[in-house]
Amino acid sequence: MRTGKTTVFQRASLRRAAVILLIIAVFLSMFLLFIQMSQESLIQSLTQLNNEFVEQVDTISGTLLEIIHNAAMQMFYSRSLAKLRTLDSVSNAERIAGMRDLGSWVSSSTFLSSALIYNAHTDTMYTSGGAHVPNAGQTYADHSTYDLMVSRARHGFTGPVKRESAEGEIYSFLFFEPNVPNSGALLLNVRAPWFENQLLGLSSGHNSVVLNSQGEVLAANEGLLSGAVQVWPELSTRLEDGEAHGIILDPRGNSGWMYAQLRNSGLIYLRSFDTSELLPGLARVRNFALGLLLAVSSVLVIGALYTVLVLYPPVQAVREALHKLGSSHGDMAVVMDRLVESRMEQQLADEVARLLQGEELGLLEYPASLILLNCSDPKSVRSALAKITPLPAIVAAAPIGCAALISRASEQQVLDLCLALSDVLSCRCLYGTPKESAAELSRCHASLQELWQMRFLYAGQAVLSEKLAASFSQPVELADKDVSALLSALRSGSLDEARAAWKEIFEQIRTAKFTDFRFFLRSILQDLGAMQSELGLDPFTETSQVLEGLEDAAQLHRLLDGIFQQIVDRQQERRRSSLELLAAKVDDRIAAGYGDVSLSAHGIADEMGMNPVYLSRLYKEATGVSIVDAIKKVRIDRAKQLLRATDASVKDIAEQVGFANDKYFFVVFKELCGTTPKEYRGSCQQ
Repeated sequence: MRTGKTTVFQRASLRRAAVILLIIAVFLSMFLLFIQMSQESLIQSLTQLNNEFVEQVDTISGTLLEIIHNAAMQMFYSRSLAKLRTLDSVSNAERIAGMRDLGSWVSSSTFLSSALIYNAHTDTMYTSGGAHVPNAGQTYADHSTYDLMVSRARHGFTGPVKRESAEGEIYSFLFFEPNVPNSGALLLNVRAPWFENQLLGLSSGHNSVVLNSQGEVLAANEGLLSGAVQVWPELSTRLEDGEAHGIILDPRGNSGWMYAQLRNSGLIYLRSFDTSELLPGLARVRNFALGLLLAVSSVLVIGALYTVLVLYPPVQAVREALHKLGSSHGDMAVVMDRLVESRMEQQLADEVARLLQGEELGLLEYPASLILLNCSDPKSVRSALAKITPLPAIVAAAPIGCAALISRASEQQVLDLCLALSDVLSCRCLYGTPKESAAELSRCHASLQELWQMRFLYAGQAVLSEKLAASFSQPVELADKDVSALLSALRSGSLDEARAAWKEIFEQIRTAKFTDFRFFLRSILQDLGAMQSELGLDPFTETSQVLEGLEDAAQLHRLLDGIFQQIVDRQQERRRSSLELLAAKVDDRIAAGYGDVSLSAHGIADEMGMNPVYLSRLYKEATGVSIVDAIKKVRIDRAKQLLRATDASVKDIAEQVGFANDKYFFVVFKELCGTTPKEYRGSCQQ
């Protein structure tokens, strides 16, 4: 009887606990929804403020750069300075006048530290200093300034470039005429304090930082430098994704940065803010909601502990007693074992991931070597390792499959292990040399991940060494002329030239990092897609997935070769149609004017507004004969008709079909017909 009462009591307690937990869960959901709404309101308010901030920054920064640009243009095109910049030979009077004017411009300016003019014809530097003596370019004392002036082709900018000079810190702005060879250049050196104060003065009263496109700090209010450096990785990622302005909040949402990339200079302007100061009302509401959420969470945790510690043990005891009476206990044990094993695997994978991020956890002995395998079953790897080597090993799941850490192994032993594992498990294996710390293992892991992404370059190689990744460490630049050569070959319909151009491009970019390789490839595919669209073809659209799962570079070559073939076929088809249309126009003109003695290939080309040689070449490509031969054929065909149908003399017929000389008519007729006009007429009358 006591047992029955206890069971009923336990069931009632469970029901009450379930109702309480349900109510708490409902309140918790409501509070979470309220917090989300307040967070959205915060984001909307900050977005509006950021839009105003962007407009303000763009307007005032444009004014700042316009001041410098206007001054530069006035100097650049002034008569005396233009002579210094462009003349092959500068007279002494012209030199003195120009350098005097250059010094006057600088001395009368409130922001210029100095100005320099470079004459490319004479390789001469003219400065705004007191002495009116030019400087030979290559012997100019300030080599960095000279390099900047003469290497303008590498710089698609007019500034600013922050530099150290004898005058102190300066910002240099380079001006030149990009489409005029040997036009010289003008370099304005702006005082750094003036320029930075102007930049930071864009938003007076706010904490501001100005960066260039490489993340270098150009100007910053006191105490903000470290914060700008910390936020740069996320900021650069957003800029690469095309987000030219926005907001970066800290994880708690208490503070953050507004940023805007200036349209006219590429500079990035940051303003730090504190949410509680910027939007105090929203911050108080959010803090209240968080406090309430903390209280409700505490109640929920207490209820859960009560359920686990007080209510659950008797229920579990009843379940175990029931399983003892039934037959399903073994199955439940198996399931529980699997759950425990899965949990342990996950914990091990998490610890190995932390180790490969550089965190020392005391998991293994050094030296240790890292092996990555594209095998998804850690147990299979452990079993294979146990049969191959007695060396200590830790194996855990990893993003590409499995990661194995081998202690006290030499580089040769690790290579032998990889060869054996690859053979036993039928997988690809990447390995690193022995390392002495978690930090070194972290760098090795990054190199092997890069190597894995570029594995398609090593098709057929089951084992890859970390040393191969060294070829991806140097930056690679793809010249515009190489891509232009590929596109030009395709436009001209030359498949072999296009294949050769692609081969040259591939050899250049195959040593690039994966992200750079993917960028180059996507850029080329986009250009090819645009060309396909121009030709009325369906463009290749899967540019972002081309390298996903790519195991062999031959697949990439086949893909591009197919696109090349498609474009070339369409180009040739269009060229044939164009040539046929052109040939038809020439034939019509010949048919209409063959009787005119003055009809010639040159005259037809003039009427069509084309070069005679070029027109003749295109006509012969389309028909297989020259325009001259086509005129002869039409005239002789008409002469044959007249010889058959009329009694006109050969001389008259020659004149009617456009031959001024009947002797030449005889020569051409016999050349094309194999007989004389009289013999032909006689054969027709028989």
